[in-house]
Amino acid sequence: MSFLTRADRITIAHVCQDWATAYAAAPVNLPKSLTVRYLTDHHLRALSARHGREMISRAVASHLDAHPKDLTAPRVSHRERRTRQAERDATAARYLKYAYHHYAAAEPYEALALIDRAELASPTYKDFSQYRRAIQKRMRPFAGTDLTRTSLRHRALLPLANPHPGPPVMHHGSHTQEWVYPGRLVIEGNWPAAIPEHCTATDEGLTDWIANRTVLVCTGCGLDCT
Repeated sequence: MSFLTRADRITIAHVCQDWATAYAAAPVNLPKSLTVRYLTDHHLRALSARHGREMISRAVASHLDAHPKDLTAPRVSHRERRTRQAERDATAARYLKYAYHHYAAAEPYEALALIDRAELASPTYKDFSQYRRAIQKRMRPFAGTDLTRTSLRHRALLPLANPHPGPPVMHHGSHTQEWVYPGRLVIEGNWPAAIPEHCTATDEGLTDWIANRTVLVCTGCGLDCT
């Protein structure tokens, strides 16, 4: 099962903002169903190849339901589309520039946060994963919590680990999709969510110390947050 990231949803939003009126407005005046079809098949091919056409089509329809003005706004010109994209790309470029300064200063968390902002500003601007990989190569390997004196066990691998081999936890939270330090594991147990990627208990107050305060765990999914 695949997940739409925040960047994926922003890509869909940008496509709807820039292209929906090309099909829905005069003189074409296509109904919403056909507008969704054309947006999915002609402007979101990469996302459809990654997640499946049906998922992207549903996401486009949901976005237009939530933002009907994208269908009824004045028709967007080619010049305006180019201007919008240039502004998005310029914002992303600024964030990447600041991220590099933190990278050079050996401040990986700050650099990763700025890369996230760059991707959310313009998801199609660059392959942002290459920048994250470069930073993560310089980060110290994660040392997991020592459970030898407890009755707890770490779950070694999660079903959604992708690519494999790789970090067993892709992100924390089905909606927030918080970044997780590569190598963090999950404590085995009967948690409300089967995996961190499905967790809805992402507030700071929804963690608890267990095993005589040896392990700080997310009470929603068992993610070891120590």
